[in-house]
Amino acid sequence: MTLSRTYLESLTTADLISLADDYGIDIPEGLSRRFIIGELLEVIDEPPKASGQGDMNINNSIQITTTLPKTYNETQISAILRNPAWIFVYWDINDADMRALQHPKQFSTFILRVLYFAEPEDEKPAEVYEIPVQNNDRERYIFLSQSFKIVRVDLIIEFKNKEPLVLAHSQKIVIPKSEIQISSPVLNDTIAPILEISGLPELYRAQYTNHRQSFS
Repeated sequence: MTLSRTYLESLTTADLISLADDYGIDIPEGLSRRFIIGELLEVIDEPPKASGQGDMNINNSIQITTTLPKTYNETQISAILRNPAWIFVYWDINDADMRALQHPKQFSTFILRVLYFAEPEDEKPAEVYEIPVQNNDRERYIFLSQSFKIVRVDLIIEFKNKEPLVLAHSQKIVIPKSEIQISSPVLNDTIAPILEISGLPELYRAQYTNHRQSFS
């Protein structure tokens, strides 16, 4: 069997996870298949360890391609915590959905709906705001509010003459507590000299000006 990128892309997500288990790769729950394939390709790319006669020699049968496709033609959205202040959100829309949703008389725009929850078990969000995105956008960093414990991001399509449609939900992300509370008073607070040199005050001011709804 040849473990090439083409072969891996043909497998279901469940089969990819099973194959990752065979290689001893720990796959977190909800991880996108593109990252699972990337992890498998990295392991396959590693030089094989010394083995006895009974071990299977796969060195000559493996074809390695490290370039992943830009899309897997799936409608989905995922969120990854970068640090206590930012999450990275990436999404995709399959071709059939894109053609059906972009009807010229009805389609308006795509948006990211950011939902904050006070507790993990809460179903009703405590705060919601929306970020418009371009049709060809597929990723975005989002500045986090420190007033809540949980955040989720939904991929939404808006129409001109009917209710918006939720295309996909990300998993809920726990927001770690930052040592610096992100709020409007922080713009005027005294900040340590090392942080001033790093440009952090200017970053806060720009984020507060352009994304005021994410500040408490």
